[in-house]
Amino acid sequence: MSREDFQPLIPPEKIISELTIKAVLVGVILAIIMGSANAYLGLYAGMTVSAAIPGAIMALALLKPFKPTVLEVTLGMMGAAAGEALAAGVIFTIPALVVIGAWHQIHYLETTIIALIGGVLGVLWMVLLRRALIVKTDLPFPEGIAVAAVINTAAGTGEEEEEETGGGSIWMLVGAVLAGIVKFCQVSLNVFKGKIEYVVNAGKYGVLGKSTEGYFYGGTAASPALLGVGYIIGPRIAAYVFAGGLLGWIIITPLIIVSTGLPSGTSPLDGFMLIWGDYVRYLGVGAMVVGGLYTIWKLRENLIHGVKEAVIGLRGGAVEAKKRTDKDLDIKKVFLAIGFLVIPVFLIYAWMSHMYAVSLFMAILLVLLAFVASAIAGYMAGLLGSSNNPISGVTVAVLLIVSIIMLAFGVTGASGMTIVIGMAAVVCCAAAISGDVLQSMAAGQMLGA
Repeated sequence: MSREDFQPLIPPEKIISELTIKAVLVGVILAIIMGSANAYLGLYAGMTVSAAIPGAIMALALLKPFKPTVLEVTLGMMGAAAGEALAAGVIFTIPALVVIGAWHQIHYLETTIIALIGGVLGVLWMVLLRRALIVKTDLPFPEGIAVAAVINTAAGTGEEEEEETGGGSIWMLVGAVLAGIVKFCQVSLNVFKGKIEYVVNAGKYGVLGKSTEGYFYGGTAASPALLGVGYIIGPRIAAYVFAGGLLGWIIITPLIIVSTGLPSGTSPLDGFMLIWGDYVRYLGVGAMVVGGLYTIWKLRENLIHGVKEAVIGLRGGAVEAKKRTDKDLDIKKVFLAIGFLVIPVFLIYAWMSHMYAVSLFMAILLVLLAFVASAIAGYMAGLLGSSNNPISGVTVAVLLIVSIIMLAFGVTGASGMTIVIGMAAVVCCAAAISGDVLQSMAAGQMLGA
């Protein structure tokens, strides 16, 4: 199935305001707000949530006094989604440079450049893959459909539609106030604890002729942010996350403890944390890497088709958009921009590591890895939603691949680790923004952008 014959809300023949100053300003404001909120959520909980749906409601609320068109609201929403995505790409990688000692504090200029390069790469690759992933498939794009439904309320002028739009803004404000009250009572007033955890002794067991004690862990954290994440991603995906937690903490970690015993000199609770960090975490990473490779295999036909269309356009072939809603950026300019990005990537890696030949090779490799990562992230965003975009798994896969290549070059130490993490950061930003951009593109196609 495909969406080639899909009829959007705004017909392709109709031209209305879209790229305007007010829409761009609202997009910038929402990018800052949603980026800041998701940066906090990601650092606190290790996961972020798509800003597309709340961004659409906020864009409607901010633009309402200026009588916006549907497409102006869509553009404002895209700004919110892009800000949240870039924040996710940065917070999951850049702190690692501080952890390994390459940086003693966050370098804001270098961080901005890395985020900019990764973000632009992700957007450019999505331009080439838009038709392959949106038009040529029947991926559900859950947030894209929800956003289109929300923004669709701005298409009419009836009182019912105005009431629905205002109602969404009011409920979002109520949720923010309630979350703020709970967090204030928890952190400032200490009315209740934010986290409760305990370890229960399960008795002695004989394993391989040796007697060891078994333990079970239980714990929970009170977080309005995580409650909101669960509500947005829905019960099915939330159940996957919950099942993964049960598998890791209730089954795998206790089995490791009963087989090897607690690490020496640690309490049961500290031992659980050490075993989770040293063993169980990497089991999850391996599962994500395998899932990512399987996704690439499933994508092969659509990816090949998209690349063929891009090459035909580069040669000046007969690939041309006949409708307003099917126009892409000039393919030649897109490829030139992608090639040009190798230069700043090389310069920043050479400056960070002082290894010029290796930095040049890695800069070229990064552009190709960004394509693969963007394709995986875009497909997963279309299938499961941007909130479930597996950018962490994609990033870890890049870390493994690049680390092996660096070892083959004989590059180790701080310089090698700096290049590896720097590449992972750019790819992570590209993967993060590609999923959100593709989700926004899907909403835009439904609305007629």
